[in-house]
Amino acid sequence: MKFVYVLVSSVQDTYYEQFFLSVTSLRLKNSDAHITVLCDSKTKQNLQDKRSGYENIVSEIKVVPTPDNLSQKEVSRYIKTSMRSFFDGDFLFIDCDTIITDTIFDIFSVPMDLGAVLDKHRSIDCHPMKSYIMSNDAQLGFHSSTTNKHYNSGIIFCKDTIKARDFFNKWHELWIHSNKKGITADQPSFNEAISYISDSVIELDGTWNCQIAFNGIPYLAEAKVIHYYASSLITQIPPYSLASRENLDSIKKTGEVSSIIIGQLQKPKSAFAADSRIIAGEAALDVVNSNIFSKLLWLRRKRPLFFKKVNRLISFVKNPEHNKE
Repeated sequence: MKFVYVLVSSVQDTYYEQFFLSVTSLRLKNSDAHITVLCDSKTKQNLQDKRSGYENIVSEIKVVPTPDNLSQKEVSRYIKTSMRSFFDGDFLFIDCDTIITDTIFDIFSVPMDLGAVLDKHRSIDCHPMKSYIMSNDAQLGFHSSTTNKHYNSGIIFCKDTIKARDFFNKWHELWIHSNKKGITADQPSFNEAISYISDSVIELDGTWNCQIAFNGIPYLAEAKVIHYYASSLITQIPPYSLASRENLDSIKKTGEVSSIIIGQLQKPKSAFAADSRIIAGEAALDVVNSNIFSKLLWLRRKRPLFFKKVNRLISFVKNPEHNKE
């Protein structure tokens, strides 16, 4: 039974810090876990000094040979889509931007070849990025969207079976095709590969990959894994305290997970910013998902004084609904 991470990082980014936080949470809740890390040679070279604390937590690290002409993002996807070939045995793949909240050994007893959670916890017909999924499929000549299910590749359970190995071979092949077409993301190819073995794939309960930014709140109370960067909005303004820039900067500066952060890891389901709200309902979500909202958010972050002026002007416009009697 292995828990697998793929780490591709430089000293400039925070992927190592996210990874270090995640494996710390995994070891904290699962002391006997066998943790394997797959990385490329460039990443391994910079895992030293303040970036070496992981050595006391993980069980093994394997350096994977990768093509020289790939970007850092492409290297990450290259390793991820081919990870089944680097070791034997069943495993649970875990994205770096996660927090483990509980014991997770019981998933290894579930009879399946492959298991994953729906992306954004929604079928495609209700998915907030339905048009994006359909567009990618059309560009790549894929047909997975016809199944009405689009799985998130942040948590993947994989048995050591012929079907599971065939799946990864297909996934890697399709990702290379996707990458050549200019789509670096691994989920389009992940879901297309799943469509080839759909009868062997189990849809895992949302508690195994609780995507808190998108429809994950119903699964939070029983969540095994919290996936905190599973949206573009949360990466800009993370309401989840463990994902805060302050925490990641602290780890980068000291090379350690502080006692304050450990305290948050002890109660990860309550580690939210004091100023945060739950937004629900079709109208409100349409606004939040709109281009208008993203532009307003950008304006507030980059031009706060101008934003205040615009907001003040709008406040003088009467809401039509208030005029109804």
